[in-house]
Amino acid sequence: MTPEYGVAITDITSGLMNWDMWGRLGWREVKRRYRRTVVGPFWTTLSLGIFVVALGVVWSRLWGQDPKTYLPYLTSGMLTWVMFSTFCTEGSSSFFASEALIKQLRVSYTLLSIAVVWRNLIVFFHNLAIYFFICIYAGVPIAWPMLLIVPGLLVLSINGVWIVLLLGMICSRFRDIQQLVTSILQVSMFITPIFWSPDQLTGRAKILVDYNPLYHYVDIVRSPLLGKVPSAWTWFLVALMTAAGWSVTIYLFSRFRRRIPYWL
Repeated sequence: MTPEYGVAITDITSGLMNWDMWGRLGWREVKRRYRRTVVGPFWTTLSLGIFVVALGVVWSRLWGQDPKTYLPYLTSGMLTWVMFSTFCTEGSSSFFASEALIKQLRVSYTLLSIAVVWRNLIVFFHNLAIYFFICIYAGVPIAWPMLLIVPGLLVLSINGVWIVLLLGMICSRFRDIQQLVTSILQVSMFITPIFWSPDQLTGRAKILVDYNPLYHYVDIVRSPLLGKVPSAWTWFLVALMTAAGWSVTIYLFSRFRRRIPYWL
C-alpha cells in the first residue's frame, strides 16, 4: 500500500497534543485495575519489593557482595526493567484490547499508545517507594546526577510510544508475535545486566553489554538513581535506537494504519 505520511504524522501529533484524553485514559485504567482493593496500585509495589529484597539478600551472599551496594543496584534496575518490559507486553495487546473503541470511534492510535506509556509511568512512580526505603537502608547519598532521571524517563517514554505503536500494529495482524515478545523478554532479563554487573563480564562477552540496547534503556534511568551519570555511549546508542525506531514505525504506520480496524 502507498504510504500516507501526512495521515500518520497527523495521527501522531494529534494524539500527542490531546494530553487531557490520554492522561485520563491512563489514570482511569490504573484505578480500574485496583478497584475495590485496600492497598490499590501499591499491591504491585509490595510484591516487587518482596521480590527485590528476597532476591537481593540471597544473591548478594552468593556473589560475596555487600547487600548495601547490591540492593540499590538491583532495585533501580528492576524498577526500570519492569516499566520497559510492560511497555512491550501491554503494547502487544494495546489495539485489540481497545477493539470496541477503535471500531466505534475515530480515535488516534498514538493516543492509545501514549495512554499505555503514561499508566506505566504512574506505576513506576508508585514503585519508587521501594527504592526510597532501600536508599535509607543502604545510605545512598543524594547527588546532582540524580536529576538526570528526568531526561532519562523522558527519553525512555518517547521510545515507549513507538514500541507500543509498532507492536500494537504488528500484533493486531499477527497475534503470535505477542507470545514471541513475552518469551524474548523473559530470556533478555537474564542476559541483560539487571541482576549482575557489567564489570563481571570480560573479553568478547562484553558485547552483551556494549551493544545490548535493553541494557542502555535501563541504564539511562538506573545510573541517575544511583547518583551516576550515564556514559556517552549509552546516550548515543539510545538516541540511535530512538531515531531508528521512530523511522521504521512511521513508515509502517503510514502504510498499514488504515488496515488496523480490519485486522481487529
